[in-house]
Amino acid sequence: MKKANPNDLIASASADEHTIETPFGEMIVWVKDLTWIERQNALTQFVSMKMGEDGTPTPNIDFGGFWKYILINCVERTEPQLTKDQLLNIRPEVGQELAKILPSFDSLMDSMSNASGPLE
Repeated sequence: MKKANPNDLIASASADEHTIETPFGEMIVWVKDLTWIERQNALTQFVSMKMGEDGTPTPNIDFGGFWKYILINCVERTEPQLTKDQLLNIRPEVGQELAKILPSFDSLMDSMSNASGPLE
């Protein structure tokens, strides 16, 4: 078996440039990948467990918390330049276009379902 190259084992430090069309004009967004640790940490930011009446735990998902986590951790910069606070206050129409280039909830959950948890 071939020995791995260290650069192949770590997440890229550089962000990918994307141009999106919003109803208000063009926006350039630099998006970076989440590291393995950031993906693990993500769940603590927007998923909590709630006990049902029968004692069965069920997940409670905060989708606003999910998108906040993704915007803060994946968007490196934008043009026109937006601060993190401004990014968290974008219009819904802009958010819909931005969501097309950001990690989705499903892709994050899929990557989590393939990993062993600390209790397994």
